[in-house]
Amino acid sequence: MTKYSLRLLVFALVWIGAAASANAQQTPPSPGVAAPPTARIVSSERQDFATYPLIVDRIAQRGGINGNISATRTVEGALTRITYELADNADIEKAAAGYAQRLGRAGFDIVYDCEADGCGPTFLRASPGYRIDAERFGGRGAKQQYMAAHKADSGGDIYVGIQIAASGPGVAVQVDTLRVKPREIGAIAVNAAQMANDLDTQGRVALYGIFFNTDSTQVKPESRPTLSEIAKLMAERPDLRLLVVGHTDSRGSFDYNIDLSQRRAGAVVNALVTRYGVDTDRLKPWGVGYAVPRASNKSDVGMAENRRVELVVW
Repeated sequence: MTKYSLRLLVFALVWIGAAASANAQQTPPSPGVAAPPTARIVSSERQDFATYPLIVDRIAQRGGINGNISATRTVEGALTRITYELADNADIEKAAAGYAQRLGRAGFDIVYDCEADGCGPTFLRASPGYRIDAERFGGRGAKQQYMAAHKADSGGDIYVGIQIAASGPGVAVQVDTLRVKPREIGAIAVNAAQMANDLDTQGRVALYGIFFNTDSTQVKPESRPTLSEIAKLMAERPDLRLLVVGHTDSRGSFDYNIDLSQRRAGAVVNALVTRYGVDTDRLKPWGVGYAVPRASNKSDVGMAENRRVELVVW
């Protein structure tokens, strides 16, 4: 073995910790917590930016993740997904306890855990393992263990979802790790002049620089640059009146998203009125949920494009 090959091997072993396989052909992405020594990597992938529904409550409704959006916490950032196989005789309860211990030592807090029927009658099809490998995680009567964990970190909070399933002779583990990474605000900021041009030529302008906490109407501080530009536009055009229209992606029920988008639009109007002194009579909040998409909701990219606030000439 050359010195170069030896360095590569050492790097791979450090990268995946105790889960490294002797026959691994490439370095997989780094999970949030190491797997047991008996684990064999089946597949791995990494996405630089993804929207991920972390299950944080019992799954009781039909429709997979889309039908149980209130039982999830939507997080965005760099996503690592690794599928493992454990030894055929592995005890899933001991495996789950081992993961919980390693998470604790790594500084994570368990935000939700469940097993078997306690995960909910429709957990299987919504589960992270099933979504990526239905054959390994979708066996009828499969024993299931699941936990979701969170760690505060200065480089971006880290969330981990772990599913362990015993279906037939084997035991499979899905470990999904997401480090929160906000969108680049500068790349999506729109100034007052650009807004005015779009309103004059198209009658509306789509904004992606207004941010909310997950499934809430709290306008985040990162929204200030865009809000200040809206206020500047309103000051420069004293006769301008605008609809502030909230849009969502298609996760969750139609009624849920209509209500959420309406309340978010109202939160934007409230921020402009109370923080920037815009006349409340010049703004009207409206929510349309996912009724007016700009892209397909079948991909993370499309869903991100559909989540927006639009200003429409009123």
